[in-house]
Amino acid sequence: MRTPGGGAVLEAELVTLAAEASEILGRRIQPPGADSTDAAKRVLARLWDEAVATLSDATNRADIQRTTALLARIRAFEADLAAADAAGSATHLRMAAQAIARLHGARGVDDLLSRAAEAMGAMGFDRALVSTTEGQRWHLHTMFVVDDKPWADAILAAGRESSPTLDGHLVESDIVQRARPGLVFDVQHNPRVVRPLVEMTQCSSYAVAPLTMNGAVVGLVHGDYYFQRREADATARAMLAVFAAGLGHALAGASLLDGVTALRSGFDRLTGSATAAPGHPEGPALSAREVEVVELLAAGRANRQIARDLAISEATVKTHITHILRKLGAANRAEAVAYWLRGSVVS
Repeated sequence: MRTPGGGAVLEAELVTLAAEASEILGRRIQPPGADSTDAAKRVLARLWDEAVATLSDATNRADIQRTTALLARIRAFEADLAAADAAGSATHLRMAAQAIARLHGARGVDDLLSRAAEAMGAMGFDRALVSTTEGQRWHLHTMFVVDDKPWADAILAAGRESSPTLDGHLVESDIVQRARPGLVFDVQHNPRVVRPLVEMTQCSSYAVAPLTMNGAVVGLVHGDYYFQRREADATARAMLAVFAAGLGHALAGASLLDGVTALRSGFDRLTGSATAAPGHPEGPALSAREVEVVELLAAGRANRQIARDLAISEATVKTHITHILRKLGAANRAEAVAYWLRGSVVS
């Protein structure tokens, strides 16, 4: 069973429990495979029902004691399994949070999406694809393959050349329409996939989640476990959903930043200031800590999130932002970010 830490111990205990149940119930109980926690739960549920029925018919004192002990062991094992699941969920949430943290400091939408695919490797995916959607158009943006960039580039090229559309034929059309994550199995024989892409990837299954911004689906994230030779599962789907939510939040900030930067560039052209050497308004240089704060502002982080990331109080964050605005001569946060992106002034 894929449970953190004590998974092998739980698996061994289940084999022992199945052997004991086989003797008491008078039939061979086959323990589930090592990759299926859900199957283990189903086996335990059946064992409980059968043991209860056996106990109801038992008349021999020794048989009653043995069956009662078996019931106690089944309940104890179910509790251990539930605890392992809870620990696994916490671990997977931490992995998703670590992947989202890798997005910090992205300068605009393109940089953010480029970072996102590799960040998904922090969640244990061997390969990851980040793409954008607009109506029925599906644009493949970045592909990540662990330790194999040439293959990643080749996969991305094959996908782009096929020019996939979200016209209802592909599984991804359903993901976008329902705005819910999903799993795709038997990929090589599935008629609802991008054939050139799956032939190039040789994958058997993958997880996919929608990337949403302001309530609308604007992209997709895909992940699989090709090198690990295992199927994408509900855990993969859940982690992708959490990551996609974080990426969507960061994307909103990055889109705002792109808009501010574009407006500023347009203003510079109109006023003729574009001919001046790029840089920040004259004034005191930003401190190293203030640079960290403005980088997180550029990534779309709120004061509370910045405080958490830098292990400081929100009041301290506000003080840093006040100093940043004054030093850069900016009227607000967005303008400060736009000024800062035009150069670096670390003291």
